[in-house]
Amino acid sequence: MLLTNEDILAIEDLLKKNLKGVESRLDGVESRLDGVESRLDGVESRLDGVESRLDGVESRLDTLEHDVTVIKVDMLENNVIPRLNTIEQCYLDTSKRYMDKTEEFENAIADISVMKRAIQKNSEDIRGLQLKQA
Repeated sequence: MLLTNEDILAIEDLLKKNLKGVESRLDGVESRLDGVESRLDGVESRLDGVESRLDGVESRLDTLEHDVTVIKVDMLENNVIPRLNTIEQCYLDTSKRYMDKTEEFENAIADISVMKRAIQKNSEDIRGLQLKQA
């Protein structure tokens, strides 16, 4: 079966019409893709901003982590804890001395009480003797 020029022209017209519809639809898709691409560029730009801010936060957290380490190691372990141990030892030693001397202190109070009564009695005896001599 041979096609005539008229048949070929008719097929060409049909193809052109169909292709124009497809081309028109492709133009719409291309336009929509341009919009999507533009929106993705905006999202990418915003994500770059977020990434930049997160880099700043990460840097600040690294600095904070270093500072906390300095506080824990330098100040607590190397400075505060040894000093607290020294203070604790001084208080324990002093407390032990006080506890050891408590009995001696109580005995000294008892001795003072006995001496006070003896002095009072001797004073009375001396006054009595002075009165007899006078």
